[in-house]
Amino acid sequence: MQKITKLFITRSGAWSFIVLLLFFLAIAIRLLYFPENVYFAYDQARDSYTSLEILKGDLKIVGPPSAAGDKLFAGPGVYYLYAPIYFLTGNNPEALSLFLRIINSAGIFLVFGISTILFNRQVGLLTSLFYAFSYEQTQYSLFLSHQPQAVVPILLFYLGLCLLIFKNNPKGLFLSAVGAGLAVQFHYLYLYLLGTLFLILALFQKIKVLKTKEALYSLPILIFLFSTYIISEIKFNFMTIISFSQLAHSGGIHIKEALFILNRFLGDNLFANSSSTLYLGILLLIISLFLLFRKETKKQIIFLLIWLLTNLSPYLFSGTPSYYYSAASNVSILIFVSFILYTIFKKYSVLSLLVALGIIYNNLYLIQSVNPKGPNLYTIIQPGMLTHDQKRALDYVYTQSQKKEFGVKALSVPLNVNTTWSYLFEWYGQQKYGRLPIWIGPIADGYAGLKAESNREKIPSTQFLIIEPTIGIREAVRDDFLKEENYFTRVVDEQQFGTIKIQKREKF
Repeated sequence: MQKITKLFITRSGAWSFIVLLLFFLAIAIRLLYFPENVYFAYDQARDSYTSLEILKGDLKIVGPPSAAGDKLFAGPGVYYLYAPIYFLTGNNPEALSLFLRIINSAGIFLVFGISTILFNRQVGLLTSLFYAFSYEQTQYSLFLSHQPQAVVPILLFYLGLCLLIFKNNPKGLFLSAVGAGLAVQFHYLYLYLLGTLFLILALFQKIKVLKTKEALYSLPILIFLFSTYIISEIKFNFMTIISFSQLAHSGGIHIKEALFILNRFLGDNLFANSSSTLYLGILLLIISLFLLFRKETKKQIIFLLIWLLTNLSPYLFSGTPSYYYSAASNVSILIFVSFILYTIFKKYSVLSLLVALGIIYNNLYLIQSVNPKGPNLYTIIQPGMLTHDQKRALDYVYTQSQKKEFGVKALSVPLNVNTTWSYLFEWYGQQKYGRLPIWIGPIADGYAGLKAESNREKIPSTQFLIIEPTIGIREAVRDDFLKEENYFTRVVDEQQFGTIKIQKREKF
C-alpha cells in the first residue's frame, strides 16, 4: 500500500493516474446509450459468421469484401479480433461492441504519449481529454466493421514515428511497423502508411535508420502481418492488385470530396456549424503557417500536417464521403488545437478555457444528437438496425408463435439473404427460447444463414414477415415481394419495432 501511495504522490504517477481517469471517462462516453445503440445489419452478421468459422478451425486468409469492387478485400484481421471475443461471450454482438468501445478508448494512452513527445504533458493531457469526448471516435467505436479497428494501430504507428523522430529512439521504427501492418489488416488502403513512413524518414533525415537492427527486426513483422495478402494474391492470381490498379487508373482525383472530408473533420471535432468551418479552417491554416516559421515548433507542425494530409489521400482517389479511411486522422487536429490553447493560456486563459469547453460541448452535442441511433449515415446504409429493436422483434415473434413451429421470411438488404436474421435467431432466439424457425425460401445461394424451405406446403400455418428499413430496396421490388406473400398468407397482426416492421401472418 505504501508503494502505491508513493507512486501516486510522484509527479509521474499523478499524470498516469489522470490519464487513467480519462480512459475510464472515454469508456463511459462510448457506453452512453449502450446497448440500445448496437448496430447489427448484413455486414455485421456476415463477419460474425465468418469469425465463428475460425473458432471451428477454418482459418481465413481473405477478409471482408470492399464496396469499391467485388475483387477487393480487406485483410482477415477483423475475424481474428472478433473470434476470441465471441468465444468468451457466447457469440453476443452486444458484448463484442462493448469490447470494441473499450479498445477504442484505450487509444487515449497512445494519444497522450504522442502529444507528450511532440510537445509536453499538458498538451498530452488536453488532447487526451478531447479524444475522450471525440464524437468522431465514438462513431468509430459504435461501428462493428473492419475499418474502425485501424484506429489504435494507426496511433501506434505515429507513436513509433514520434519516438524515432523526436526522441532519436530507433525502436520506434518497430512500433511503426507493427502499427502499419495491423492497420493494413483492417483495410488495404492503409498501405499508404508505408509511403507516410518513408516520407517522414526522408524529410526528417532519418533514412539511415533503415540500416539499423531495428529495421532488420521490423521487416519480418511487416511480412508476417502482410502475409495473408501475399498468400491470397498468389492463390487467387493477384486479383486484388489487378482490381486495385484498374480502380486507381479509372477513378481520377477527387479534390472536392477530400475538401469535404477536411471540412467534416473540423465540424465533427471542433465546431459543428457548416457555415463557420471554412473560416475555422482558414484560421488554423494561418496559425500553422506562423508556427512553421518558429524553429521550436517547425518539426512538430510538419509532422502533424503530414499526418493529416496523407490521411486525406485515400479520399482523393476514392471520392467516398465515408468514415472508412480516416481512422485516427482527427487526432492530428486535436493535438494541434491543444497546443494552440496551451500556448495562449498564460496570456488568454479565459479565452483558452472557453474554446476548450466549446470543443467539448460541440462533441457532446453531436454525441447526444446522433449516437442514440447508432452509427451515422456516412458509415451505414440502413438506419435503425439496432439489436435493441431486433431483440424486441424476436420476442414478439416467439411470444406470438405460442411455442408452436413457425415460419419466417424477410424483406432484407441484400434481397433474399437471411444472414442477418439467421444470426439473430441463432444467437438470441435459440439461446432464450430453445428453438429456431423454419426459414421460408427461396434465398440467394452462397450466403451464411439458416437453411430454407421453399415448399409452401411444408411451412407451418403461423408465419412472420420481417420488413427491414427499405433503404436500398426499390419500391417496385418491395411491392412485388409483398404481393407474392399475399397469395399465400394474410396479415393478422402488425407491429413496429423502431424501423423494423413485423407482420404476423396465417395461411389462407
